[in-house]
Amino acid sequence: MQKKIIAVLIAVLVIAAGILALVNRENSEDKPGMIIMTVDKEISVAWDDIDAQAFEGDFVNGEGETSHHEYTGAELRVILTDKGVEITDDNQVTVTAEDDYSADLTGSEILEAGKVYVALTEDGEMIEGIKGGQGAQLIVLGDPDRKRAVRYLNTVTVK
Repeated sequence: MQKKIIAVLIAVLVIAAGILALVNRENSEDKPGMIIMTVDKEISVAWDDIDAQAFEGDFVNGEGETSHHEYTGAELRVILTDKGVEITDDNQVTVTAEDDYSADLTGSEILEAGKVYVALTEDGEMIEGIKGGQGAQLIVLGDPDRKRAVRYLNTVTVK
């Protein structure tokens, strides 16, 4: 009789643990965003937490054609500073996309006001992530290398 009671208690505990795990997983869905990685820490930044401002700029494609775009987003230096990441001219920063495409920046480029942004919208349209939903794109204004406009932004690594 005692073995049956113990078996029932174990079954109830297993069921309760399963229900709690399921509820916890549903309530802890990660907000889409990016990860900032430094030598000693990893910081999550949700797209919703970025204080987006309007900015605009001209881009030159690989064929020399210029196009003008309007964005909302924030300067990368502001996002980094707000998260306690100190940038110097000597830093090397790699921005990586969800599909592992990456681009390199220098600390001096990031520190230049009005140059390096994380865009959340382009020309009034949400920038989507690789799987849909809100995503972001690295924008380097005045940069003739449009290849550094990393779409599906995922990780910023500061060295």
